[in-house]
Amino acid sequence: MVDAGSILFVEIPVRDLKRAADFYAGLFGWSFEHDDADGWFFTTGHGGPMGRITIGRPAGRDGARVTVAVDDLAAITRRAIELGGGTAEADSSGSSDVGEWTLLIDPDGNRFGIFHGRIRGRHHGRKRPGMHDSGFD
Repeated sequence: MVDAGSILFVEIPVRDLKRAADFYAGLFGWSFEHDDADGWFFTTGHGGPMGRITIGRPAGRDGARVTVAVDDLAAITRRAIELGGGTAEADSSGSSDVGEWTLLIDPDGNRFGIFHGRIRGRHHGRKRPGMHDSGFD
């Protein structure tokens, strides 16, 4: 059973399937499977969500945004640039008591986050302030 609120699937709009697959495989080690002419499925290989890159809708800044856990922000940022991506605006990085993050850009202009730190587990059975029931069992 999957907890309500878990990310299950991510679709990322791109302009070139091969270029996007090479970028994400080279940066995070994701595996891609050719699906059809409009998109390829991917798995993260780390128990995370699966998803799809697609040319079936416009790519760019306001496409899907996901955040990916990493071991080293600086190393992944350098690798993203080497693979044809880049960094987002100067004010798109930060830190808190749980970790640090930054926004990167893939070769098609899609923005995505990377995060390094610790996330506390959710306390099941208790609602946090501001949370509402999902209706899922």
